[in-house]
Amino acid sequence: MALRETAWRETAAEILSALQEERGTGERAATYLLSPYGSRMSRVLIAGTLSPPESIGRDPAQPFWRSRLADPTGTVAVTAGGFQPRAMAQLRAIATPQPALVAGKVHLYRGNDGTGYISIRAEALRPMDAGQLQVALVDELSQSLDRLELVERLLKEPMTPDASLRAEGIGATGLRAARETIRRYPSIDRSAFRATLKLLLPAIEGRAPALSAVPGIPATVRVTRVGAPAPRRREAPSASERANESTFLDAMDELADGSMDGYADYRELRQRLAERGLSEEAAETILARLQDDGVVEEPIMGRLRRASALTDG
Repeated sequence: MALRETAWRETAAEILSALQEERGTGERAATYLLSPYGSRMSRVLIAGTLSPPESIGRDPAQPFWRSRLADPTGTVAVTAGGFQPRAMAQLRAIATPQPALVAGKVHLYRGNDGTGYISIRAEALRPMDAGQLQVALVDELSQSLDRLELVERLLKEPMTPDASLRAEGIGATGLRAARETIRRYPSIDRSAFRATLKLLLPAIEGRAPALSAVPGIPATVRVTRVGAPAPRRREAPSASERANESTFLDAMDELADGSMDGYADYRELRQRLAERGLSEEAAETILARLQDDGVVEEPIMGRLRRASALTDG
């Protein structure tokens, strides 16, 4: 079973800023691009104006199409080929510049000299009207600011324990990304990104007309490829730890089964576990172990469920 990675809501500017690459280990390990602003992305969700596609495949038996998606912060290439038949059909249906929401995997092409070109390999896309585009841009702005503020906080308070941050409802996925961002980009000026995000405001407030043309593909960038950290060695859990894991999973399943969306809210879960005798520190340790083992996932920050609930396909 292959677990689907969390899709990060991103602006074009943040995707294009992700110059650091991390490759996992194993046959089907995910590849991540890390931005300076708190994202560790494999899959993304981005809204903007999508241009009519052009065929760039050399072999008619292996079609490959490329479009351009522009938002107020920049332009990124969107591609689809024979391995993404649904996305390719949806992309080819775009006859004129059209507001759209695109879900896909970020892809980095590298030349021998290290020069790279970032694009999105589409998995699905959906045309939108102007109102839906505004809502999507609001979500992107909100989540981008949340990530940026977490990075800025960790820079000011580097010794803050993860358990304390998790107790505030900060998800493990975002926390890991923020700490890795700081490690990979120790000296970058992040204040300029706030100014870039302000470019979204006229479109959100309806003061900017819809784009009738999409700018050209941006210049290539130089990227750094960094291997994934070595896997940690860990002893098998004791009988007591297994019992605590069972308590954790039972409480999580109860909350997920009773929720409207099938997820357990992490704040409610901590409270329920405390009532059953598990401290916040113990809950954090158990959650980290279950996530490492692929038992629990957090596809939405602060929302947990069994990993078996989501598979590719």
